[in-house]
Amino acid sequence: MTLNVYLNFRTQSRDAIAFYEEIFGTKCTDLMTYGEIESQEEPIEDSLKDLVMNASLVLDGVKVMFSDVPKSMPLTFGDNITLVIDTTDEIKLTKQFHQLAEGGNIIMPLGKTFWSEKYGQVTDKFGIGWQFNLS
Repeated sequence: MTLNVYLNFRTQSRDAIAFYEEIFGTKCTDLMTYGEIESQEEPIEDSLKDLVMNASLVLDGVKVMFSDVPKSMPLTFGDNITLVIDTTDEIKLTKQFHQLAEGGNIIMPLGKTFWSEKYGQVTDKFGIGWQFNLS
């Protein structure tokens, strides 16, 4: 199991990435925009196309991921950091997801996405945001 950090912004992901690249002497090599995932079945609004859907930097051995959250989704600064469980153990992932959801709130139920066979988001009873990704 790997524990990662996820930083969410409205439109500042690229600026934050450049800032951290310079400070920590690292380089983002996996930036993906919302426009890159557009399909005929799911068109993307023009205002979102250049925003960062997902990117990451490795800071001193820790993966820090970035995303620009569309205005249609909630985002509260101060709550824009989530912990990410990235594992190959599907049973453990499912169990931990549901345990954290007890007394908390499921943001996105566990399900298949285009990047993972099983992914979900939950906020625990202490207000901490968690993402679970089956790798």
